[in-house]
Amino acid sequence: MSHKDPTAMTIAELGAAYRAGTLDPVEVTEAYLDRLAPGDVYRLVTADRARRQAEASHRRFAAGVHAGPLDGVPLAIKDLIDTEGEVTGAGCPPLMDGLPAELDAPVAARLDAAGGIFLGKTTMTELAFSGIGINPHTGTPGNAFDPSRVPGGSSSGSAVAVATRRACAAVGSDTGGSVRIPASFNALVGLKTTDCLIPREGCVALSTTVDTLGPIARTCDDAWVLFGAMAGRPAEPLPEAPRRWRLWAPPDVCFEGLDEGVAEVVEAALASIADAGHEIDRSPLPALTELDGLYRRYGSFAAHEALALYEEMLDRDGARMDPRVVSRILANRGRPATDYLRLTWARDRLRHQVWEEALAFDAFVLPTVAVPPPRLDALVADDAAFFEANLDVLRLTTLGNLLGGPIATVPVGFDADGLPVGLSLATSPYEDALALSLARGVGRLLGTDPG
Repeated sequence: MSHKDPTAMTIAELGAAYRAGTLDPVEVTEAYLDRLAPGDVYRLVTADRARRQAEASHRRFAAGVHAGPLDGVPLAIKDLIDTEGEVTGAGCPPLMDGLPAELDAPVAARLDAAGGIFLGKTTMTELAFSGIGINPHTGTPGNAFDPSRVPGGSSSGSAVAVATRRACAAVGSDTGGSVRIPASFNALVGLKTTDCLIPREGCVALSTTVDTLGPIARTCDDAWVLFGAMAGRPAEPLPEAPRRWRLWAPPDVCFEGLDEGVAEVVEAALASIADAGHEIDRSPLPALTELDGLYRRYGSFAAHEALALYEEMLDRDGARMDPRVVSRILANRGRPATDYLRLTWARDRLRHQVWEEALAFDAFVLPTVAVPPPRLDALVADDAAFFEANLDVLRLTTLGNLLGGPIATVPVGFDADGLPVGLSLATSPYEDALALSLARGVGRLLGTDPG
């Protein structure tokens, strides 16, 4: 038997132990279930399904076969993804009162076919509409490094579950940073995937334009395994990054208004990358400033589309919902449809321009979040402080959603208060493997990615 706590093991370590017969998926699942209870991390623990999946995995390994590198791996599923027989709540009381899902969402069906074990459905910001992670209905999990701080959102429970060894890896969603923010705030790896690469059917939508699904994990290799299963791809190792990286770190928007502690950690990381012989270009890219201003000018995709999706529910049940979420959605009521069209056209034009100008580079590099995780109590008590902090944490990540390509965040150090800082690598659409391989290269260089 293995002497290492299985809840501390990576996906690769679990797979090796299963194949060697030193661990069994059933005992690993029980080790995780012993740590779980419904609350502010998991809205729902799906122990019966987890045990059925673990038994099936056990039988495969006993027969000398397995479903792939995810077989027997305990996962957390964000509570906006349908899983058969369970209500999909999306952090929202009217939806929590709904009927159980008849089928797994396609992404959940893929994970099940790959041998993943579903521990439960994790808490989240209501309707995924905030980067902070507060939910007054289910409770808010504290940051894994300082429980008095916010976890980041909207995939708050997913990130905290992985960071506190209540899941080996987790599925999140990202519309304006909802994978990357909680991953960065909890010293994890997160991948915002290429737009439309992973099917979103069977998932509660926030934005029909920029919603994406993506992995949250302890290492880049773990994130790659989970991403591959979510995308329905054959299992293969994460490719190596190029020997010499060509990175663009434009000062426009990406390095403006950073918290001093975040800036110090990020600049130290960039210095280490440059000292290792990689190219970091600091030339400006004015199109980013224009792209950054689109939501202020026209409203966000999430606000426009959430109003269209949920206006009737807000009118009927808004008193039961988070008033901050309700107010942010209803603020778009009365905006002309021309604003939505102009937002779409301007985003498409600027996205094309940015990627044309970036052809000579492997990736953009930038801080994942401009500020450290704020204190939770202050934001619960003060609406103005909450809205200001929400803008601060979403500012850089939202830019990436407008660009449409994959973005991987990797931990690169801690500030003077012991709070994690993440660095993001943004590549052109469909270069998800390159984004994660570069992130792994950064983590290896700095000693912050244990994979």
